[in-house]
Amino acid sequence: MSQNKLNPLPQWGVWVVLLAFMGPYQGFAQKTSTVRGKVYSKQEVDHSGHDHDPGEGAEEENWEPIPGAYVIWKSTGQGTATDAHGFFKLEGVEGDTLVASFIGLKTTELPFIGQEFVEIPLGVGFQLNEAEVVSKGPSTSVSLLDPLVVQSLGRDELCRAACCNLSEAFETNAAVDASFTDAVTGTKQIRMLGLDGKYTQIMFDNTPGARGLNILQGMKFIPGEWVDQIHIGKGAGSVTLGHESMTGQINVALRNTDLAQQLVINGFLNRAGRYEFNSVSRHDVSRRWKTALLTHGEWADRVNDRNGDGFQDNALSKDLVLRSQWKYVGDRGLRGEYAVTAVSQEKTAGQLPMFDGGEDGLWMADQRVDRYVATAKTGYVFPKNDGRSLGSQVTVGKHDQALTFGPYRGYLADQEFARVNLLYERETGRGDKVVMGISGKGDRYGQTIDQDAAFPDSVGVNSARIERSEITTGAFLEWTVKRERWDVILGLRSDVHDTFGAFFSPRVNARWSATDAVTLKLAAGKGWRTSVPLAEFAGVWASNRSWAFPDADAANGFRGLNPEESLNVGLNLLSKFTLGYRDASFNLDGYRVTFGNRVFVDLDTPGQALVRQGYSQSESVQAEFWWDWTKRLDITVAYRYVNAQSDYGDFSGYRADPFVARHRGFATLAYAARMDDKGRQWRADLTFQVTGPQRLPMTDINPEGYQRPEYAPTFATGNIQLSRDFDEGKQLYLGVENVGNYRQAEPIVGMDYTNAGEVATLSGGPIAQDARYDASIVYAPIFGRNVYAGVRWAFGR
Repeated sequence: MSQNKLNPLPQWGVWVVLLAFMGPYQGFAQKTSTVRGKVYSKQEVDHSGHDHDPGEGAEEENWEPIPGAYVIWKSTGQGTATDAHGFFKLEGVEGDTLVASFIGLKTTELPFIGQEFVEIPLGVGFQLNEAEVVSKGPSTSVSLLDPLVVQSLGRDELCRAACCNLSEAFETNAAVDASFTDAVTGTKQIRMLGLDGKYTQIMFDNTPGARGLNILQGMKFIPGEWVDQIHIGKGAGSVTLGHESMTGQINVALRNTDLAQQLVINGFLNRAGRYEFNSVSRHDVSRRWKTALLTHGEWADRVNDRNGDGFQDNALSKDLVLRSQWKYVGDRGLRGEYAVTAVSQEKTAGQLPMFDGGEDGLWMADQRVDRYVATAKTGYVFPKNDGRSLGSQVTVGKHDQALTFGPYRGYLADQEFARVNLLYERETGRGDKVVMGISGKGDRYGQTIDQDAAFPDSVGVNSARIERSEITTGAFLEWTVKRERWDVILGLRSDVHDTFGAFFSPRVNARWSATDAVTLKLAAGKGWRTSVPLAEFAGVWASNRSWAFPDADAANGFRGLNPEESLNVGLNLLSKFTLGYRDASFNLDGYRVTFGNRVFVDLDTPGQALVRQGYSQSESVQAEFWWDWTKRLDITVAYRYVNAQSDYGDFSGYRADPFVARHRGFATLAYAARMDDKGRQWRADLTFQVTGPQRLPMTDINPEGYQRPEYAPTFATGNIQLSRDFDEGKQLYLGVENVGNYRQAEPIVGMDYTNAGEVATLSGGPIAQDARYDASIVYAPIFGRNVYAGVRWAFGR
């Protein structure tokens, strides 16, 4: 239904904000201080000088400094590594906690109360009066002190669900939605603030992650077992990481050479016939060099058709991903992290051969992806000049993919890309700092599109080769001002695109502490990006829709599409308090993302995929409550409201974006039994989501058998997992996804579902020659209830 203006946010949102400010007053804002310190390890030796394990008959203790130990702030995850003599320096806020760790040694936590110098010992079983080892707490955290709105998910959170790959890692998180792009390929995409994941800058270890041709598949190529932490940032974010962040930034910190164990393996299988093996192993090559090898293999060969529509419910696949990481720690302030990743994937989906007695004329979807990426991060800390450092980040890679859909459609694409980021950081006094630098990135795309020549009434061209190259150079400056009650991060980027000219991206992130436990944050900033619609809207390929661009004959390869530009403004309120003598927190935020130009696909004309551009905006409000209800049970309850609309031009005006639920409810329960003296423990996790109505693409002009409702119905899904920890690093888990077995009815337009439980028949004519066939109108699960089991096992220290 068309509208002439955007709907305002609901009035109740104002009342929620006012009520949140009426929480208990708990003191004054924290004080910012500089802490210096040293990290030691304890070695015990006998009189002959032979090393002993602590407590095994040693007669003397010898304390040695630890170069390369990590020291971070618990609230933000930000920190540094100790130098060659075990020393470190950090800016922090009184009341936070220092966390020091090193491979093979027990992590120590030290509350910071304003000390100018601290000594942190690491050792097996060693305790210090002022050190506190926390065994229980929220598996996700948001800092009261960081001006950026960042939610951090740790390993405990990732282990609460199957989390086979990154696209499935947000099942227990309310900030990010994950959904399928279509009913055939099984590809998942994420959304944040009601907008597609392409508007969220996704990074792996602060280097470019899923983007370009890899925007959807990229998250599947990162197994959950590889991930150490996920940091979800809302708002435009930092200018130092680029200009493509429009709704937020997701940085995935991978498990690396600092892994505590020498080898971690993970095996997984589920009812759909999917098998996985993942491993992470680390090796000390020398005193300065360490390396880690990460492997992933996936195999799915079982054909499933649980709804009897003659199509596979999930794609058959073979995946192999390898990653080699290297870390260098020099004696004179030089650090380096280097990695090479290789990906090979094959997928097959579509109609079953039994559908018409043979393979000729079947609608099939085949995909082949080969990808190679190399990254290098090098940093230098000036040894005699406190607060000065240099850094570089370099990424180069190549991506090739070949996709065929049905007997007449194909999409062959390749991308070569490179990115360089050079940074200089300097402290300016009073805890302030300045980061400045230059960056450059280049992309070369080659895309071949073959459309259905069998459809004489199709729009656009039937076959075309689309090539384009683009280079963007930029400079940035970011100034961080830290004071007792407030912090401000001011950033400015200036980028020049070789086709579209200059772009400016100012950004600001600010924090004001009303009390020790109540913080208000502001985020505002601009972002921009160039789009690759044929890859970004991959679900459209699971249909016989014909693509059409604003200018199909454009010479520069952009087909008449201008860069997407947006302004993101948001407020966040975070309060941490006690409820019934137990820890609790309340997080409320509201964001408005306004696009001066946005590229989207109009699916409201059956048989056509019209690529449009124009004004668009998304408004979202989210409230989340976490409570450590009992000593063994945590609960999280969240609600999100989204109003996302785009201007379709002509006389239709604004329409709600399809597949975006205006209302969504979310709840989790996490139970952990008492741990025995051998580290054995039972855990249970339950996740429950309610998804409100979503607008579906219009099909009212189709014949009756091809029509779908204007809005999808409200539905609920739930997941449950039971885990058994035997000791540190050893775990078995069993779970059920979609416990209620909810499945979308009639997910494929063009099929006859009147004979439920039997192999379906076509509404009319062969699918391969029916322009109205469409398997992309998917809003809910297709497979239904899925049971899975897995094992995680760690060896060595």
